[in-house]
Amino acid sequence: MKVSQILDGSDGTLFSLEVFPPKVAYSAEGMTFQQHMSNIFDTVEHLRKYDPAFVSVTYNPEGKTRATSIPVAAIIKQRFEIEAVAHLTCIATPRDELRRTLDVLDYFDIDNILALQGDRPDGYVHSSDCMNFASELVSEIRRHSHDFCIGVAGYPEGHQECMADGCRDLETDLSNFKYKVDQGADFCISQLFMDNDLFFDYVERARATGVEVPMIPGIMPVISRSVIGIVKSLCGASIPEALERRMDDNIDDPAEVRAIGIEHAIEQCRGLMDKVPCIHFYTMDMWEPVEEIIEGLD
Repeated sequence: MKVSQILDGSDGTLFSLEVFPPKVAYSAEGMTFQQHMSNIFDTVEHLRKYDPAFVSVTYNPEGKTRATSIPVAAIIKQRFEIEAVAHLTCIATPRDELRRTLDVLDYFDIDNILALQGDRPDGYVHSSDCMNFASELVSEIRRHSHDFCIGVAGYPEGHQECMADGCRDLETDLSNFKYKVDQGADFCISQLFMDNDLFFDYVERARATGVEVPMIPGIMPVISRSVIGIVKSLCGASIPEALERRMDDNIDDPAEVRAIGIEHAIEQCRGLMDKVPCIHFYTMDMWEPVEEIIEGLD
């Protein structure tokens, strides 16, 4: 089933998950490939009782997760009977390779794709046979014989590469967002943010340009002080001063820092409930924080 159909069929706020597959030869933080795969499926297994609307699976085309992303998405759909959203990126991806990948997704009965630009490899030189922007990827997917449901990313604080005079160019970024939606996107998942006002303002500005697709907020609980550094380096999301100060004040108590992060995420979700079609959790392949948030929301 398409994500757009799932959202249309619900009267309340749903929730969804994002997992990231292991690299082919090794995994992060000393985990083996098998341990990482086990973490993914444990996360989905533990959280399936809350009836997630879908699970998205990240993708890295530089040989890191190219061979694992689609199989993980297929297993989630077939084993857990939860709709999967396969991430695809376009940087350094030839169009004929994309078409073959789309054929594979069609074969595995995966109807949903999150179309992303992706990170530029070191020394990357653009080829005319490859796509440069997510809008081009959306257009290519739309040309495929299978009628995929396509999601795109939204950036409440602006894309890190969209700069003008040393600052993020929010107007140009919003124009780029509308353009890729106009190419045929069906829904949007936002980059993570820590302040709901940023998301609501982004939605309001997008609606004012004529964007009508469902816009899903992305939430990642900050369960340790180190995660703040990851958030800042990954997407440049701003951290509320009060949250960062509370964490710094309890830096020697990891359990309290974790509790503060979970509390903040619960309050964020409370402020989003009944105002958004779905809340998307960046799980980092850990089910416990997400379960605590869901339970905290009653």
